Amino acid sequence: MGRKVFICSLAVMLCVVAAMVAAEAKAAYPDKTIEFVVHSPAGGGSDLFSRAVGSILEKEGIVKQKIQVVNRDGGSGTTSLNYMFDKAGDAHVVMQFTTGPLSALLRGSSKLKLEDLTFLTLMCMDPNLAFTRVESPYNDMKGVIEYAKKNPDKVSVAIGTVGGSEHVSAHRVARASGAQLNMVGFGGGGAASVAILGGHVDLGFGNVNEQMGQIEAKTIKPLGVMSPQRIPAMPNVLTMKEQGINAVYVQPRGFWAPKNFPDYALKFWEDAFFKLSKTKAYQDMLKTSYAVDSFMKHEEVKAFVNDYLKVLKVDVDELGVYKKK
Repeated sequence: MGRKVFICSLAVMLCVVAAMVAAEAKAAYPDKTIEFVVHSPAGGGSDLFSRAVGSILEKEGIVKQKIQVVNRDGGSGTTSLNYMFDKAGDAHVVMQFTTGPLSALLRGSSKLKLEDLTFLTLMCMDPNLAFTRVESPYNDMKGVIEYAKKNPDKVSVAIGTVGGSEHVSAHRVARASGAQLNMVGFGGGGAASVAILGGHVDLGFGNVNEQMGQIEAKTIKPLGVMSPQRIPAMPNVLTMKEQGINAVYVQPRGFWAPKNFPDYALKFWEDAFFKLSKTKAYQDMLKTSYAVDSFMKHEEVKAFVNDYLKVLKVDVDELGVYKKK
């Protein structure tokens, strides 16, 4: 009888100790540098967004620890997803998601699966646009499509990430217009931009935020935006629909975490991102990056992503970019 009492008492003590340790971890979190994982190289839209978000979180005192952006580019989103797979249970690793990693999940190219992820938030939606170098003879997408229909595969499009936002955008334009465009992969947005500026390819697609600097510097010119309405910063640039092309693409930007992410960490980041969304610095950033505030908490964003993937799956199926079995 005494032995049973001892074992029961020991079990209770262990439970109490475990609860105390968990409570202490919760109270101290985060207690070291946070990694913001990005699936693209430095300088791209996702990289710039993560760095801006991290900077505001630190400066506003929402996150007391340093936030370090870690670029895990390669494999069109696969490298970053495999990195997250290996970080299961790590409360100090968070990753930005966009179309690239979502497409990689659909392709089945990573060890990590959708159900392995812990959704944290959706922050905003980024409109895409088509553009070309300023010396190009094209001035709008209507002219590009008219030429492409008469000359199949003669119009080349720079693709930075297979299955990524620019690839999907170009595909939707081609599908809606019936034109055959020549998609040329470059393994990254930076290399794709260099190819466009050098005249090696005819046009590209990308976030308005990524391209606005070069538009203002007059090294590239916009051909059409893929948002439902015109962008206030470029009131004279027509939407695709206004040019007779029924194609819309707006990219989501949010954050998720690895499998087995602790509940206290999930709550912390849900609160942190909500506080971030209300800061003047973040709202100003959205205005200057031409993004649309679309904040969602983790349960909402999980449902959103599932619906988004159903639509994206059509594009991925048609692009034929599934992992070969």
